Amino acid sequence: MERIVCLLILLSLRLFAQDEFIFWAELSSKNYILFHQSQNLSIAMTRSEGFVDEYVCELGYTPEDLRRLPRTGLGLVDGSMSKMEKLAFLNSHKDALSECFISAKISVKDLIRTDLLEAQSETYVKILPLRFSVEFGENVATIFLKK
Repeated sequence: MERIVCLLILLSLRLFAQDEFIFWAELSSKNYILFHQSQNLSIAMTRSEGFVDEYVCELGYTPEDLRRLPRTGLGLVDGSMSKMEKLAFLNSHKDALSECFISAKISVKDLIRTDLLEAQSETYVKILPLRFSVEFGENVATIFLKK
């Protein structure tokens, strides 16, 4: 029974959320020194409906990407590759993705504690979860934010 449920979940992921991903990030600093940073990517489990695609940025391919990305019979980058191949590409470009989404919804929390002559500062920055899609061209991968 559990196997059937798992297979149905995997099948629904393959059918309904072809090119959509979710990105979120966290940065934390204490006394103006970065001590925690995480950037996360996941495959969207459902397809967005009623959203408009907004161009965000383009990610150029590295020589390693060009060797790894699947090709069509004509030698072009295959845009209909599997979600796991797309996710692997996006994971290898997490820093560039965070720069693409830096103007999106961000939550900032800044705390300053003072005790006599001693002060401590803590800053927490979060890029709230964003849903986006990616389209692969011959020279670049284009990122579109779902709005």
